[in-house]
Amino acid sequence: MKLLILIILLGMSSAFAQDSKSSEKLLDKIVAVVNTRVISLSEIRRMEDTLEARREVSPIIYSEKTYDQKKLLDIVIKSFIIRDKINAQGYVINDDAVEGRIKMTEERLGLKRADLLQFLKSKSLTYEEYFEIIRETMEYNIFAQRVIAPLISVTEQEIKNEYYRRNSTNNALSFKYNLVDFYIDESKLIDKNEGKYLAVLKDYQLTGKLPEEYRDLESNNLDALNEDGLSKDLAKVLKNTSEGSFSKAISLNGYLHVFYVQKKDLVESQDFLKFKDQIQNEIFMNKGKSVSTNWFDREYSNYYIKNLL
Repeated sequence: MKLLILIILLGMSSAFAQDSKSSEKLLDKIVAVVNTRVISLSEIRRMEDTLEARREVSPIIYSEKTYDQKKLLDIVIKSFIIRDKINAQGYVINDDAVEGRIKMTEERLGLKRADLLQFLKSKSLTYEEYFEIIRETMEYNIFAQRVIAPLISVTEQEIKNEYYRRNSTNNALSFKYNLVDFYIDESKLIDKNEGKYLAVLKDYQLTGKLPEEYRDLESNNLDALNEDGLSKDLAKVLKNTSEGSFSKAISLNGYLHVFYVQKKDLVESQDFLKFKDQIQNEIFMNKGKSVSTNWFDREYSNYYIKNLL
């Protein structure tokens, strides 16, 4: 009798241990839940194993140099949210649309389906995986155009500033300015310290008040001033002054001048026009990353997301 009880207890213990192991194995495979979408560890590991192939198929989605499992999981979560968002706006990428895009790619590259399948095999990527990556890429493009792009603006001045930053050592660059010229007779100054003069002007700009020593300060607005008409020394001072800043003090004909640069426009040259669209696209893409990050940060709160990684 005792032997029978011992056998039963050992059997129960073994069954419990197996159930426990099965449960642990099951839990280990679930790395996240987004609403009703369950994401498994094997899915993320498969993404790891085929990462290089995925980069070739969709560099716009797999754009970072390195990925760990958390970053790959983030791609899956964002793909779910993107699909949900564009579907709500009436953009549904069905199987026929994906197949149509794949056929277009085959025709453009002069490939047959057998060639594509051979390529995928060489990259250890199944056709089903390739199919879904294409779908997600199409969804991402719609998301970028319809959701993110309207949130981004690139001004003409931003393009010019970036062009100037890249070509700051180019002496051929020319500017047009809107300035406020603050000047005072040097003979009336007790202290000609440039730092003090700038501090006085900055305070004057805020309060409208001047120390007694600077009571004879005068100002003059100079609009649409072309660099070509300036002296070499003054052009150098202004070229090194950013828009919205005071220039260094410069002595001209017995007067100490400081210029406040209200506007600094790059005079458009053929070289600028050549690179303008490229620079605009680069600024747009850089802003897009920041805008996308902020958009997802806000959007996450609208979903049930359980991240177990």
